[in-house]
Amino acid sequence: MNSPAGAADAETTEGVSPGPAWPAFLLAALVFAMLIATVGYVGSGPALVSLAPFLILLSVFIVVGCLLSWKRPHNPIGWLLLLIPALFTLGAPAMLLGEALLDSAPGVSAWLFWYGYDREDTWSWLPPIGLLLTQIPLRFPNGALPTPRWRWFSWFTVGTLVIVSGLLSTASIEVYPGIANPVHLPAVVTNPLIIPFCFGALAIAFVGSLASLVVRYRRAGSVERAQLRWMLWAVGLTVVILIASWFSPDPWMEGISSIVLISYGLIPVAIAIAVLRYRLYEIDRIISRTVSYALVTAIVVAVYALVVTSVAWLLPDATTLGVALATLSAAAFFLPVLRVTRRLLDRRFNRAQYDAERVVVAFGDRLRTGADPHTAASDLADAVERTLEPSVVGVWTRRPTE
Repeated sequence: MNSPAGAADAETTEGVSPGPAWPAFLLAALVFAMLIATVGYVGSGPALVSLAPFLILLSVFIVVGCLLSWKRPHNPIGWLLLLIPALFTLGAPAMLLGEALLDSAPGVSAWLFWYGYDREDTWSWLPPIGLLLTQIPLRFPNGALPTPRWRWFSWFTVGTLVIVSGLLSTASIEVYPGIANPVHLPAVVTNPLIIPFCFGALAIAFVGSLASLVVRYRRAGSVERAQLRWMLWAVGLTVVILIASWFSPDPWMEGISSIVLISYGLIPVAIAIAVLRYRLYEIDRIISRTVSYALVTAIVVAVYALVVTSVAWLLPDATTLGVALATLSAAAFFLPVLRVTRRLLDRRFNRAQYDAERVVVAFGDRLRTGADPHTAASDLADAVERTLEPSVVGVWTRRPTE
């Protein structure tokens, strides 16, 4: 697992070997279900509007994490990106279940409220944000630590998150109005050294994880440096903003919290740029096909709705005719729109496939227009090399009969 930094070059150039799709999709579906439960618990109105940016941020984590965990199941980056929104949204199901069991099992409800209830001294933000600012920088982009010497620091960050989360969770007296905190420790609040110790340990973990990116960047090649540069700036800015927010005055907390939330989104954006612009994990084809089918579906649905509406407006009594015309129009538009959309998107997101298809088409045109028999073999070998990039190419020809 802890291979040298140079292993990242292999990560970006090796062939795509996706694992089974169902584990990634199942986990993503579960996280989306908890996200919907969060929306249902918050309800409508100003509360949901204020929470909308946070929900959008979690949706980005889910989508990117699902793609990466499917395409690179042995790389923990994708699974971590799914785990982060799962830890954030776990509070809503816990609260709903705690309120349902409040009368029959108050002890169980107390522990559910202990994690889920949104109070001023909440600590539930720490595990997901801690993983975001420690394990992802430590293991980006190939899933391994920069060198085996970083193994002890990785365990230090995990231990810090566990210990600090445990200490902060004991600070509150109540976990819900009228429900006492089952693990409350007054010494955590009264002792003036514990809270500064907790945040000091977190600062060391965050800054040290940022330093691992610097170490990896100095040892990387040109392509990997281009990928790491975005991640380095995103993590660095997020760490600086988060630590600065710990020292901000109380009147500024609302504005600072919004800035901190926006900074969290920089990290999945940096990963997306590395994936799209620098072909990290080689998922260009998936992105191209996903976007193309989404656009084609939207266009076909729009054509169908337009035809049905137009016929119903012009011929109110010809409902069946409108549906038939709309179906035929949508079917006629599907394949041409799909071809054009794929060609345009492949030029942007799947450039290697686009260039390979152009080489094959050009080779076929040469054969149809009269290829020179003496250069046909070399043209074939050149087309194979440019499209498949094999290590060895050979062309076998039958010996002419005498």
